[in-house]
Amino acid sequence: MRIKQLRSRLILLLMGLLVVVLGAVFVAVYSATDIFAGRQAHKQLELGANVFSRILEMQAEELSSATAVLVADYGFKQAVASGDLPTIRSALLNQASRIGADEALFLDAEGVIKVSSRTPTVGEPVRLSAAQQLNNNALIAIIDEHAYLLVEALVMAPVLIGQVAMAFRLDAELAEEMKHLSGLEVSFVAMRDGQPLDRVSTLASYDSSLDNGGAGLSVQQVAKDAFLSTRIVLLEQDGYRVKAELMSSLSEALAVFDELKRQLIIITLVALGLSSLAAYAMAGSLSRPVRVLADAARRIGQGDYASTVHLPRADELGRLASSIDTMRQEIAERELQLTHNAYHDPLTGLGNLAKTRERLADALASQQSGVLVMLFIAGEEDVLKARGQHFHDQVIGFSAERLHDCVPANSLLSYCPGQGFYMVLNGQELDQAVVITDALITQLSAPLRVDGVKMTLAWLAGVVEWPRHSANADELLRQVGIAAADAQPGPERIAVYQAQRDEDYMRRMRLIRDIHFAPQMRELAVVFQPKLDLRSGQVTQVEALMRWQHSELGPIAPDEFILLAEQTGSIHKLTQWMLAAIVSQLRDWIDRDIHLQVAMNISALDLDDESFPECIAMILQAQDIPPGYLSFEITESALMRDPVQSMRSLVRLRELGFSLAVDDYGTGYSSLATLKSLPVQDLKIDKSFVLDLAEGSDDAVIVKSTIELAHNMGLRVVAEGVENAVSLEWLRTLGCDTVQGYFVSRPVTAAALEGWLVSQRTTDVEGSS
Repeated sequence: MRIKQLRSRLILLLMGLLVVVLGAVFVAVYSATDIFAGRQAHKQLELGANVFSRILEMQAEELSSATAVLVADYGFKQAVASGDLPTIRSALLNQASRIGADEALFLDAEGVIKVSSRTPTVGEPVRLSAAQQLNNNALIAIIDEHAYLLVEALVMAPVLIGQVAMAFRLDAELAEEMKHLSGLEVSFVAMRDGQPLDRVSTLASYDSSLDNGGAGLSVQQVAKDAFLSTRIVLLEQDGYRVKAELMSSLSEALAVFDELKRQLIIITLVALGLSSLAAYAMAGSLSRPVRVLADAARRIGQGDYASTVHLPRADELGRLASSIDTMRQEIAERELQLTHNAYHDPLTGLGNLAKTRERLADALASQQSGVLVMLFIAGEEDVLKARGQHFHDQVIGFSAERLHDCVPANSLLSYCPGQGFYMVLNGQELDQAVVITDALITQLSAPLRVDGVKMTLAWLAGVVEWPRHSANADELLRQVGIAAADAQPGPERIAVYQAQRDEDYMRRMRLIRDIHFAPQMRELAVVFQPKLDLRSGQVTQVEALMRWQHSELGPIAPDEFILLAEQTGSIHKLTQWMLAAIVSQLRDWIDRDIHLQVAMNISALDLDDESFPECIAMILQAQDIPPGYLSFEITESALMRDPVQSMRSLVRLRELGFSLAVDDYGTGYSSLATLKSLPVQDLKIDKSFVLDLAEGSDDAVIVKSTIELAHNMGLRVVAEGVENAVSLEWLRTLGCDTVQGYFVSRPVTAAALEGWLVSQRTTDVEGSS
């Protein structure tokens, strides 16, 4: 489980470090005592081994002296010389008993054992299996499968006549004596071919089967105690081996240090306890100020900037507390500034849109009535483009100063960049609000001098009343924007929100949204309206017109959705769809030997695209359609949008072989010089001049002048909007080249057009007209 409190974590950390340090010290000292005890045991063992060897040498010297006394006795020599074995045995027995030998032996000059003090009768065999020199005075021998220390003496008379040997068995008594003198545990082991023959030890639990190694130091486990041991090989001959093992108890060596260890444990525990108390106190002294600082940071995070942060300390924590308190004050100041900025416009210092929305929401929640007014400059974008942002900001600043002293009490004046001034008039009736707004507009429309420039601005306003129009703040802001869009300079400079205008606005938004998806929803269609050549009476040209059948709103008039498409940038997609549909229809007609030139309208935005002419040429080339089958019509006003680029695109289209026409001529403001420079072949007179043609009317004068002008410039004239026979005959008389209109044919589908063309071939066009 994760520990969350800093104090507990500090205590555990400090105690952990103390435990590690004290544990390391304890282990180091404890191990050092064990190592030192081992070394002491090793030294003691070496010393005991030297004492053991020296004792054997001294015992051998003592026995050798006693044996020499016997062989020097004259009577013993005579008994040896005469071969009196009973006398020799008696002398050996007496001497062995006197010096404490376990056995005395007499050997003849050839080294054969003749008498043993151990056997009851003379001549009883004694087996000497192995003998090895221990030093100058003694040997180790195996006699009757037992290990002995053997001392020799020669019997000379004056030549060698025999030998006397005193044997001392390596038994428990000798081992105990050696232990008493050396302070070591002593064991004697006699073995033959690896199997124990004889074993004596001062340790009751000694196992001779473990004693099968050679000489050297080792550690042996005897019962529950460990011993450091060394082995001395006394004899190794003909498969026989005699070893003396000296062992020093490690537990006894370590016992000397047990008290030191107990004291070390006590010291360690006391140090750990005192250190734990110190760690607890230190953790508390560190965690308490940190907890205070954490609580202060939590309060600051929750928005409580009133409580000061102070620690009466001169260390880093005290300085940290001072820094946090400074941060608290600065955050409080910045939050106040941010709160102010969130609800105020930085340019004018007035409330912003969020403040307006908040005031409206409060008024609606308290069930107050009132009026929301939006004031803005007519043609504000033109001021911004002509004079720049700095000039515009100064205009807004001066206007805000004018409004500030004129706004009624208990009202809110705010400003939203890009929209204008908002005024929330609490408790005002609509009529009163209109009067107040009109007075404000009059005040704002007074001449203004900015950067030495004297100017008069036209201000407009939209007005909406709550709760009559809406009881929602966002809805009121939307509605006042719709009302402001209806305001016009002059008598209609103040517009009151009307629900019908809202419906129109929502319809417009719906069309803007859906027009982008109309092609893929298959809501678009193409119809064709024939163009009648007045000289030949034939129809060799048709105009392709787009129709939009909305899935929910029904038929949408081209004048409505084409304008929206141009405003939203969707016109390019519509042009591509229209071009694809016309090219597909042309390909079908050509394949069926129907040859018609199709005219389609293009937007000024299409001409802005420098690649537009080449793209059209590639599409026709892909379908193997000559460019003469397609003509383009562009309105006079569209040509004035960007004359340079429009001229460049039109020239390129003409170079590629396409026919061009100026549509709706007479509704724009193009000059004759501009018209003369256009690479067009046809000029279409707008239907507004053709619908009510009558002899002597103003429209007739305009149409007649236009036809004459166009012919003088080498252009063909097309009149659209012909809806009766009188207009048709009058246009024929004036020399108009081509006409189109409902009197000739309404726009129809491709299939209907084909049927209409067949019927026209069998009817006198002039008579029918």
